[in-house]
Amino acid sequence: MIRLRADGLLRRLLLFILLFSLCFTVLASAVQLYFEYRREMRDIDARMELIRAGYLASLERSLWDLDQEQLNVQLRGLVDFSDVARVRLDSSDFQLLQGQAEPAGPLRIERFALDFQPPTGPTRHLGTLEVSIDLGAVHQRLFATGLTSLLWMSVFLCGLAVALSGLFYRLVTRHLQVMAEFARRVAAGHWQEPLRLDKRRSARVDEIDTVAHALDDMRRAILSDIDRREQDRLALQGKRDELQAMVERRTESLARAKDEAEAANLAKSRFLATMSHELRTPLNGILGMAELLRGSSLDPQASRRLEALYKAGEGLSAILNEVLFFARLEEGESHPEPVDFSLRRLCGEVLTLLEPRATANGTELDCHVDTRLAAHQFGAEQYLRQVLSNLLANAIKFTEGGRVSLEVQVLQAQRQWVRVQVSDDGIGIAPAMQARIFERFTQASETVARRYGGTGLGLAICKHLIGRLGGRIGVDSREGQGSCFWFEVELPAGRDVAAESASQGLSPALEILVVEDVALNREVAGGLLERDGHRVSFAEDATQALAVCAQRPFDLLLLDVHLPGMSGVDLCRRLRAGAGPNRQTRILALTAGVQPAVVRGYLEAGMQGVLAKPLRLDSLRRALAQVEPLPTVTAPDTALDLALLQTHRQLLGEQKVQGLLAVLRQGLDEQRGALLDALRLGDCTQAADLAHRLAGSSDSLGLCGLATTLRRVEAVAVALDAPALQGLEQPLQRALDEARRLLERLMQSGRT
Repeated sequence: MIRLRADGLLRRLLLFILLFSLCFTVLASAVQLYFEYRREMRDIDARMELIRAGYLASLERSLWDLDQEQLNVQLRGLVDFSDVARVRLDSSDFQLLQGQAEPAGPLRIERFALDFQPPTGPTRHLGTLEVSIDLGAVHQRLFATGLTSLLWMSVFLCGLAVALSGLFYRLVTRHLQVMAEFARRVAAGHWQEPLRLDKRRSARVDEIDTVAHALDDMRRAILSDIDRREQDRLALQGKRDELQAMVERRTESLARAKDEAEAANLAKSRFLATMSHELRTPLNGILGMAELLRGSSLDPQASRRLEALYKAGEGLSAILNEVLFFARLEEGESHPEPVDFSLRRLCGEVLTLLEPRATANGTELDCHVDTRLAAHQFGAEQYLRQVLSNLLANAIKFTEGGRVSLEVQVLQAQRQWVRVQVSDDGIGIAPAMQARIFERFTQASETVARRYGGTGLGLAICKHLIGRLGGRIGVDSREGQGSCFWFEVELPAGRDVAAESASQGLSPALEILVVEDVALNREVAGGLLERDGHRVSFAEDATQALAVCAQRPFDLLLLDVHLPGMSGVDLCRRLRAGAGPNRQTRILALTAGVQPAVVRGYLEAGMQGVLAKPLRLDSLRRALAQVEPLPTVTAPDTALDLALLQTHRQLLGEQKVQGLLAVLRQGLDEQRGALLDALRLGDCTQAADLAHRLAGSSDSLGLCGLATTLRRVEAVAVALDAPALQGLEQPLQRALDEARRLLERLMQSGRT
């Protein structure tokens, strides 16, 4: 049974055949009608010609004879002609009419002149014969003929269309359906069953057979490809397992290498910490005792020997500091802190500090600064001081009885791009070593290393610092003729700052507890502190320190980190966790281990800072000066944590702290409106998010009063208590106003 799908090929073919048949039938009928029409017209023309040839002469004779009866008979004979509707004769003697007086259909009118030739005389015009042909009858015959032809042709062509459609279905469509079903089975993964068509086998292969064979070939190719892929998969699985095993072995090897590297790095850090402690502990005693003895009255020879001892200790301390400073640079913990300073003054200070060393070496120092250099600069003064000190110290060390020049040139006045160069006429550097001279642990030669000593880290530190400032450094030298070390950096103009005082003022007398297990170090620390009028108590270990701290309060605790039994870090935790009178007392660590990773552990334990061994009087005074509260900022303990703020100032620097305060103030100003609106509308989600972010920022900069209020807002918002949240609007507004005033005063105090 033939099934016609709405969108099937067979249905479209049948419609196409029917449409073609209709068009063909109409066209054929039109052609047939045309030829029938032409035949009818030729018949009419023949009848008219018959009238002209056979009737006109008889009519002319009857009209000449005035025989009316004969004329009527003749006219009735003409009316009997096929399709003649009316005949009329017009003459001077007669007006005769035969047929329909007013025919209804369309007419074809033919007129014939009636002329008679008498026996004598000229031809005489007797009248006119008018014959009217009824074309309506012709049209009716044509219509009947065309309709009959159209019907018969339509029946024939429709039958032909149905027959052709059935034939097409048997020869093509049903096989296409079978092939489509086969393709769906292949797509579904059923590849084993071959394609079979319900048709008689023939020796000749037609297009359907070709397509069927191609589809079956595709099925067999898919099966072959599946088999090949399965073989490839098995082979790949074996390779993958082998590679996986190799990766696991390699991963284990890398993990072991990583563990070994981390262990080596940890061992290096422990070695540096141990070396720092083991070297700085006796060095602290040497330099401390030397500094105490320098203040006493000694004979000239003893003073010279003491000074030599002190200089030797300082040299050893400088070597140790270089090693530890480079370790901090490798850990990435050193960051430039830009400040306002004067490069002229910095050059003068460094030259003044190194002048005694140059005098002892018989070396002259001179300095030339470009007049175009701005009065003040803005940059990392500490980095530049370190670089200048290293370059000048090297130049003085390798120049005996010569000259060392420091020159500052302005390369671009608008951007203040400056070039600083240190020239000497010392031993110089061989060309082969100039490319490596800035590498760590590298010196000009083994001979130079044995004669002049040093670690070979100074120039590596200089290169690292200048690179952090975005500049470049280099050397021009000739062996035996001197060297010129130079660096170029951009130093924008800075603001005019007040000149620093020549010496550090003394702090008010403080009650200080020193916890130190080494007697020599206790004596040094006590001597330095008592010299400035402080009242000092001592403890040899953590047990004694806990007992003393439980009895009375102190203004400052100095804790040695490496104590017998309980360490200084654990002692600090015990004091912070207890309820004694020294729970909030400022605590500083006394240690030789000043690596950044180690210092972070001290601060996390509750210490506010670190005093590096060996103790120096100037560093000790600076640390003690920070114990006092800020003179320009007063606030209740519940509103501002001054100790935390002071710690930030010590660790980050005043300029960095001022920047953080400005960022916090801007954040409070930007989020204030949104936070208060969230409280007013009872929007718990928005309030919790904003309060959480602002509380963390406030806590980190010591605004504990505002942070407490924000934490309360966050807790209420998280509990989804909208009425209680709306009730906190006024307290939060007061806390924000108070925090804004505190920030303004803190920032003002930092600028003055």
